[in-house]
Amino acid sequence: MVVKLIVCDVDGTLIDHSETVIPELIQIVDQCRKEHIYFSLASGRTKELIEDIRLKLHVTEPYIAANGACVFVDDTCVLMKGFCADPIRDIISDANRVGLTVTCSDAYQERALSVTDYVAEHRKLGNRFKQLLDFHAVDWKEQKFVKIMFMDEHRTGKIERIRKALKPYSSQYWITTYSDVAVELGPVQCNKATGVRELAGLMGIGMEEVMACGDFTNDLEMIREAGIGVAVANANEILKSSADYVAASACACGVIEAVKKFCLSGNGVP
Repeated sequence: MVVKLIVCDVDGTLIDHSETVIPELIQIVDQCRKEHIYFSLASGRTKELIEDIRLKLHVTEPYIAANGACVFVDDTCVLMKGFCADPIRDIISDANRVGLTVTCSDAYQERALSVTDYVAEHRKLGNRFKQLLDFHAVDWKEQKFVKIMFMDEHRTGKIERIRKALKPYSSQYWITTYSDVAVELGPVQCNKATGVRELAGLMGIGMEEVMACGDFTNDLEMIREAGIGVAVANANEILKSSADYVAASACACGVIEAVKKFCLSGNGVP
């Protein structure tokens, strides 16, 4: 099996909580290009929050944002699968009212409804939540979103009521739960695997020629459908059990380990 395209999740895979892109990762990505192997990203982030990572890694290939809802070529969104949030408008309002962080994303940016501790902390990074979204100014019937997130950063237990309230809408939205901290919504039948299929198709590459790397449940479909699915050492057990290879190292070091094993030095897998 020859790997022609490497697709990596960002948070928890390429970077840890420090959001530092380590020099060794930049070097391995450059080495891949020298051996004519493409390197791309598949993130739950919106474009504006991927941009800094993308530029540091010199990624010029098309890439995936919002858990597969968007595919970008440079600064242009060439594919967007949006959804209407009007059916859950009252849930969004309730979550905001009780002090949870609620963010709504279109193809290009993520905006919060209120300044919570989470929003204030992330504003310090300089590229996030510069503008708030006015709940009452949104045309909820017409506006299309690619992701909505509910965050209980202080683990008060309030996220559970939101999770229960969203259950009846599981056929209308793709819903991902992050422990007792957050819930994310995306377009139904849309995930990182559908995004990778679109991405690979644009590049004339088959899914069997893709190596995908991740750490969490929102990477699951992508890991399963890629020719080689890699879970970094810090991945959750669900992802590890579905991966073809579990790296001994965490985050970027695990990605580097897998790239060296499967893609460089012969670029072949029996």
